[in-house]
Amino acid sequence: MVSKIASFLSYLFHPIFLTIIGILIIFNTSQYITIIPQGYKKFIYSIILLSTVIIPLAILPVMYLYKSIQSISMSERRERIVPLFFTALCFYLGYYLVSKYTSIRIIDIFLLSCFTVLVVLLVISLFWKISLHMAGLGGITGLIFMISLIYSLDMTFYLSLSLIISGIVASARLTLRVHNHVQIAAGFFTGLLIVCLFMSLLLPWSNNL
Repeated sequence: MVSKIASFLSYLFHPIFLTIIGILIIFNTSQYITIIPQGYKKFIYSIILLSTVIIPLAILPVMYLYKSIQSISMSERRERIVPLFFTALCFYLGYYLVSKYTSIRIIDIFLLSCFTVLVVLLVISLFWKISLHMAGLGGITGLIFMISLIYSLDMTFYLSLSLIISGIVASARLTLRVHNHVQIAAGFFTGLLIVCLFMSLLLPWSNNL
């Protein structure tokens, strides 16, 4: 029963869904984003949903069919390399399209940081197994923290919720024995630090959102 709950939580908070969740957070917390028309938001959602969720998910059954991966869960380190590579390409496509056709700087930077996280995870996965789930949740936590810091917004609820979910998912991954404590911590802080670094260096200097 416990393992079934842990598996459910792992699928519910799968890293592939966390970028679109980050965009939802941006659109529903920043005091400036409220002036953006709904049609414009839907356009951005469509690009990001297609490039970071739909296409990467569509690739997995093809890889499984051609034996590039042994299972959709990709529990083995080596199985993650090819999917990470193609997912990173999809993320870059999403970043390119959003930066080309929109002018919301905070979204550009967040997407670029997500792409960079994937590249770093890909390189690490060549040698060592790191938690992709926790890297995604670390990135979301970093995004919330930087929005609070840069725009002087009270994000206590969102930050607390992110940390609680991160703790729950970390426990789930440990329960399933797919990661150890070091891999969990390394994943979380990789996502956290890269997103914080990108947003702290690039966002305050921009005149755009």
